[in-house]
Amino acid sequence: MDCELNLVEEKVLCRGKRVILAERTYKYKGLTFTKDVVKFGEAVAIIPLKDNGSVILIRQFRAPINSWILEVPAGRVELQENPEEAAHRELVEEIGHKAEKLTKLASICMSPGYSDEILHIYLAEGLKYVGTKPEPGELIRIEEMAPKEALKTILSEKIADSKTLIALFLACQHLNKD
Repeated sequence: MDCELNLVEEKVLCRGKRVILAERTYKYKGLTFTKDVVKFGEAVAIIPLKDNGSVILIRQFRAPINSWILEVPAGRVELQENPEEAAHRELVEEIGHKAEKLTKLASICMSPGYSDEILHIYLAEGLKYVGTKPEPGELIRIEEMAPKEALKTILSEKIADSKTLIALFLACQHLNKD
């Protein structure tokens, strides 16, 4: 960490429902510069592993790409919630399952060039179906397949979701370490 780098000011340029666009002004060795930052906060991604070894994925409509994309269940960590609580909540909302066990696999920066988002990735085991509770506007279809088949399917599609690829690679590594 460079002690000559100082955050001088942060101005909110735009506030949306889920993100804030801010402009940060820094000073470093006498130089002043600005950077745009998308403030999103923390999020979770979960690989739900069924007892039979298959994973539950979702095919979800994503407005920013105007398309459906195959993903792991995921979502934002809300205020007054820790990442593990968010993972449990998102599993119920998106695929209707509760997990007996969550194992944290990693925490990653999704796009540190412009966003402060930190994504916590979990493996969920001991799943029990309790019914879904999707948010309004969440368009989701459930798909189940073996983890290696999921990787192959995602990589064969026109666009691959990065969090899902990373999560599946981490899950496969974790499951094959024994």
